[in-house]
Amino acid sequence: MAGVTPDFSNLKTINFTYQTPQETLLGTPETLPMSEPATPQVSYTVASGDLPIIDIPVESKKWIGMVIGAGRVVTGAILSWRMKKNGYSVNLGQLSTTTNYRYTIQAWFYDVTVGDVLELALWSNVADSLYDYKAYQIHVTRITPYYLKVHYRFFLQSIIAQPVLTLGTPTTPTANWYIYVIHRGYNFTPNGTSYFFRTNIGGWIWSIIVPDEVMGLVYTRHGDISNQNSVTTTTHATSRPRYYRNYLPSLVRFRYLTIKELIIG
Repeated sequence: MAGVTPDFSNLKTINFTYQTPQETLLGTPETLPMSEPATPQVSYTVASGDLPIIDIPVESKKWIGMVIGAGRVVTGAILSWRMKKNGYSVNLGQLSTTTNYRYTIQAWFYDVTVGDVLELALWSNVADSLYDYKAYQIHVTRITPYYLKVHYRFFLQSIIAQPVLTLGTPTTPTANWYIYVIHRGYNFTPNGTSYFFRTNIGGWIWSIIVPDEVMGLVYTRHGDISNQNSVTTTTHATSRPRYYRNYLPSLVRFRYLTIKELIIG
């Protein structure tokens, strides 16, 4: 007689350490050009030292590059921006601003790797718009410890919001910081609109089998899901950068479950 028996792994822990964002605040603001510049104001080349540290090997993950350009308009303006990855345009858009307001243009590059050049070009329809701030950080999404396991029982702990910026006059909106749990459709926000935010989240996920379809244990709101290679923009009377953050795990504990065939008799 044949049957099945579950086989749980021992408890495993993954620790994540995120690098401090790179920030630059210009002592003297630059005037934005009135047409797209040949050389973008903001440019970063992804280096190995920029990546979050994951203390045990995992089967797969994706990196997201977060890039910010910010400044102030003297008179009301329409600002234009273009995201470039390795010289190729991946997104283009515009932002209307009010006289003497600060603006923040925040670009999220999906699936970056070491050596990629991430650029953000800015220009204005008037001659007195200013640029004076940039920032950069790498986030992680779609973390998959192992393929070909039947189930995972996981616990996300010590969830943190990134980036944390310090230069200029930084503030953060109160919405749109999410962490998604695979196959559950859960999203967790700081104001509890879906579920009250908790520093610990637990649950089951189903099989992870086909690598190309893997979403991983968790995935981010900004830079992933339906927001790959996207831009978030804000304007504010006094604050720049006024920026969004991702909720990211700094510690994940999990067990995986496999099914063994049991032959009796």
